[in-house]
Formats: sequence, structure tokens, C-alpha cells
Amino acid sequence: MSFFAAAGICLAALLVAALVLMSGFGLGTLLTPLFVLFYDIKIAVLLVAIVHFSNNLFKLGLFFRHLDWAILKRFGAISIAGAFVGSLLQAELESETLKIGLGILLVILGIVEFLPPRISWRLPKKLDPLGGFLSGLLGGVLGNQGAVRSAYLLNYSLSKEAFVATATIIACLIDVTRIPIYLMNYHSEIAVAWPYLIATILSAFVGTLIGKWLLDIVTLGAFRRVVAGSVVVVGIAMAMALI
Repeated sequence: MSFFAAAGICLAALLVAALVLMSGFGLGTLLTPLFVLFYDIKIAVLLVAIVHFSNNLFKLGLFFRHLDWAILKRFGAISIAGAFVGSLLQAELESETLKIGLGILLVILGIVEFLPPRISWRLPKKLDPLGGFLSGLLGGVLGNQGAVRSAYLLNYSLSKEAFVATATIIACLIDVTRIPIYLMNYHSEIAVAWPYLIATILSAFVGTLIGKWLLDIVTLGAFRRVVAGSVVVVGIAMAMALI
């Protein structure tokens, strides 16, 4: 990878980390296509997962005191099981069919947030385990787990900070589950990538600090619409097999 290519990825990591802190997802989704330009897809997923995990640990340090433990217990544990299954099946599952079906679901869930209150509806909370499992499964298979997680967390009346903290720790649990499995298969291939990884991780940290500043100045209503709109965009892209 040339210096200019590495600089471009670092700049992208900074900008994306700043923009997606509110949505609760997007760093992995948007960085993976850039890494795919220079690495095999499975190596790219691993490298981005390491950036994703490192940045989530940084975010967790900023927002940990706002964590909603009750939702974590309902949603987080089953997401680990999903991530484990997805990581093991990464090479076997037909990902395109999975992405299209999930994309349609995300579009529906995101649009709900924009409906008038009198006709709006929410997913029953008894379906939280399904959302947790799908989030982990998609993280293990594709590295794109965040949109499902954010769509389900919109069911709860969380503060902006609690939403970010809870989404972040669930993402960390998924990353902790899938990264060791990836490393067992591809550890030798990433040895030369560490300088680029460190630079990308530090760039994402700077972007996260900018994103935190943006979070402080938006209203809760605007925050929820940003999350829902992001879910819809990712859903459309998945349904059209663009990501």
C-alpha cells in the first residue's frame, strides 16, 4: 500500500468515525470496501474488525457511565452466540441472499421512526433475542452487524449517550467473539499490515472525539432520526446488493 493510499484510508477513518458515532454503526461498513482495494475480502474484514474493535473500546471509555445494563443483558448475550456461529460459517453461507432479506427488514424498521406517533409501531421486545442473534450473525459473516442492533435499540426510550454506550458494548462483545476466530485462520497474512492498522485506528479515535462533540449539540429527536435514516440507507444498499 502506498503512502497516499494509506493516508486516504486514515482520512476516511477519521471522517467516518466522526459521522457514524450517532448512528451506532457504519465504520466497518464504510471502511471495508476501501480495504478490499488492497487486500483479499476476508483479510479486509479482519483488518477492519480490529479497527472497529479498537475504536469501540475508545468510545466505551467515553460513554461507559451511560450504559443501560438491562438492555445489555437482553440483547448482548445472544449476540455473542450469533457472532460465533457467523464467524464459523463465514466461508459457507450464501451472503447475498442473507443481505437482501436483511436489507428489506432494515428499510421497514427505519421508516417506522418517521411515521406519525398515531400510526407508528414498535417491534415486540420479546423479539430482542432474534435481533441480538441476527446482529451477531451478520457481524460474524459480513462484518455489518450494527444496523440491526441500532434498529432494535430504537425500540427503547434511551438517551443519546445511553444509546451510544449500549450499542458500543454490544459491538465490542461481537468483535471479541469473531476476531480470534479470524486470527486463527489469517494471522500470518496480516503481519505486514500493522503500521497501517495503527495509523487507521488513531485516525478513527480523532474522528470519534469530533463525533462526540456533534452528539452534544443535537437534540434527542434529531438523533433518533439520524439513526433511523442511517438504518434505511444501509437497508436499501443491502437489498440492492451494493454492500
